[in-house]
Amino acid sequence: MKDKLEQLSLPNKLISLYVIIFMIPAITFTIYYSNQLYENAINDITNKNESLLEIENIHIRNNIESMRRTAQLVTSDHEFIDYIETRNETNVNELIDFKMNAFSNVAKLQQNNPTIQHIRIYTNNPYVTEMWPLIFSENRISSVTWMDEVIERNGVEYWAFAANDKDLLERYELSNNDPRISLLREIEYPKDEHLGIVEISMLLKNFFPKMFSNIQEEKSELIVFDSTMNLFQNNKNTFLEEQGIDSALILDQLSHFYQKEKATFQFHHQDIPYLVVSTYIEDIDSHMLNLISLEDIYAQIKQTRNFIVGGTLFLVIILSIITYLLISLLLKKMYKLIDTMERVKRGEFSASVDISGQGEFAKLAYHFKEMLSKINGLIAETVNKQAATKEAELKALKTQIDSHFLYNTLENIKMMAEIEGKYDISDSLTSLGEMMRYNLRWKHDFVTLTEEIAHIQNYIDIMNLRLDHRLKVNINVPLELKDQQILKMSLQPIVENAVKHGLTPILSTKMGIIEINASVKKEWIEIEVVDNGIGMSKDAIKELLDKIGANQEQVKDLQQSKSGGIGLKNVNERIQLHYGSEYGLQIESKEESYTKVAVLLPY
Repeated sequence: MKDKLEQLSLPNKLISLYVIIFMIPAITFTIYYSNQLYENAINDITNKNESLLEIENIHIRNNIESMRRTAQLVTSDHEFIDYIETRNETNVNELIDFKMNAFSNVAKLQQNNPTIQHIRIYTNNPYVTEMWPLIFSENRISSVTWMDEVIERNGVEYWAFAANDKDLLERYELSNNDPRISLLREIEYPKDEHLGIVEISMLLKNFFPKMFSNIQEEKSELIVFDSTMNLFQNNKNTFLEEQGIDSALILDQLSHFYQKEKATFQFHHQDIPYLVVSTYIEDIDSHMLNLISLEDIYAQIKQTRNFIVGGTLFLVIILSIITYLLISLLLKKMYKLIDTMERVKRGEFSASVDISGQGEFAKLAYHFKEMLSKINGLIAETVNKQAATKEAELKALKTQIDSHFLYNTLENIKMMAEIEGKYDISDSLTSLGEMMRYNLRWKHDFVTLTEEIAHIQNYIDIMNLRLDHRLKVNINVPLELKDQQILKMSLQPIVENAVKHGLTPILSTKMGIIEINASVKKEWIEIEVVDNGIGMSKDAIKELLDKIGANQEQVKDLQQSKSGGIGLKNVNERIQLHYGSEYGLQIESKEESYTKVAVLLPY
C-alpha cells in the first residue's frame, strides 16, 4: 500500500490521502452512529416491553391473590367443610338446608368474581353427594397428572395449566377450547387426614389479559411456559407460526436464563434477529416472554447507514474532483521549481527561477534563489580556503621541523648535564621534553588516565627543581581505571592551580602533598585532586565557583583576576561540552587544612 502510494504523482497522493483521511472517520462515525441508533432502538423496545410485562405481572398478581382468597374462603367455611367430612347418610332436609345455605354461599363466591371459571371440591367421601357445579367425586380426576402431586404437598398450593376445559360430567366432549390455570390444594381435616381437593380455575384469557388482548403490536407475541415447559399462547396470534419458530428454539435460548426474575436476550433465526424480554413468575413457577422481531428495525438502520455512506462517498468524489483541479492549478509553479532544482542538481548553478507573485511557491522560489547565491559564494570561499590550507600545511611542516630541532637541542643539553654530573638538571630536561611532546602531540582530544597522570608527574618534577623538592604526589588509581579515557589536559590545570595558589605559601614550613584518587560511583567516575595547602574560606569557594561558571563577557575580567580560576573554568567547560551539564568540577575546602577538586566523568 505504501509503495503504491509513493509511485503516484503529488496531486494523486494528495487526493488519495484526502479520500483516506476523510472516508475513514466518516465510515467510522457512520458505523458508530448506526450502532448507537440500533442500541437505542433496542433499549426503547426493551424498556417498552419490560413495562408491558410489568403491567401484565400486576394483573397476574391480582388474579393469584383473588384465587388464593377464594380458596381460603371455601376451606374456612365450616358448614361447607362439615358437610364434606360427614360420615353419615344425610336426609333430604339436611341436603336442602345445605343447598340453601353453605352451598349457596360458596356458589356466590364465583358469581361475585366473574373472572373465576370454576370452584370445585373433589372428595372421596362416599357419604357426600355430588352437587354440580361445586362438589365432585375424586374418581372424576383420577386420571389427571397433578392429583398425586397435590396430595404429596400436604396442603401447599399447586398451580396447573390445562390446554382446555373438559366437562367433568362428560355431557360434551369439550366445554370450550380455552386454556385455563388452576389453583389446587388438599383439604385436610382434621390435620393429616385427607378430606378432598379444592380447585379454583381461571381461563388464561382472564389470567393473562394482555396476552389474549385483540390489540397487539405486529411482529411480536406474548407467550407463557409453565413449570413443565409447555407452551401457552393466544391461538389467534399466528406470529410464531408465520416466522417458523417452535417452542424448542425458544426454550434453548431461555435455558441460559432459567428462573431469573428478568432477562433480555437476542437470537437469530433464518437470518432474522429477534428480541426476547422475559420475566419469571415465581408464584406459578412460569416464564412469561414477549418475542419481538427486529427485522424492520434492522432494515431501517441498514438503510440509514447505507444512505449516510452513499452520501459521504458521493460528497468525497465531488470534493476530490474539485480538489484535484485546484491542486493541479496550484502545483504548476511547484513543477517549475522542481525543474530548476533538477538543473542545479546536474551542476547548473547559474540556473534562474522564473516564478513571481506573493504565494508560498513564489516565496520558496525567492529563498531558493538566495540559497543558490550563497552556494556560489561558498564555492568561491572554499577555493580560497583550499589555497590557504596549502599555505598552512607548509607552515605546519616548518613548525614540525622547528620542534624536532628543539627536541634535539634539549637532548644535547641533557647529555652535557649528565657528563657534568648535574643529574637534577638532566632529569628536569627529560620531564620538560616529555611535557613538550605531550602538549604538541594533540592528534586526539582523549588520552588514558595513566598518560594524563604521567604528564602531571613530569610537571611536578620540573616544579621540584625550583621548589627544592618540597612537592610530593600520591597516586591512588584502581587497576581497572588506568585505561579510562579522559579529556587531554583535564587534570594538569587543576594540579597547577593547587601548586600555585594552595601549596606555594606553605612550602617554607612543611612538605606540600598532592593526592590523586580515582573511584567508580554508580555510573560515573570521580577523580579527586587534594592538596594540604592553605585552603579557602566559604566566600572564596563561592567566588571561585562563580568564576568557573562565568559567561563569555566575564572572561576578560576573570583573566585579570589575581586569584586565578581561568584554568578551572576551561576544564569545566570542556567536560560539560563533551559529556553534558551533569558532569564537571566540584570544589571543597577548609582554611589552613586542605582543598579538594573533584572531577566527575561518565564511566
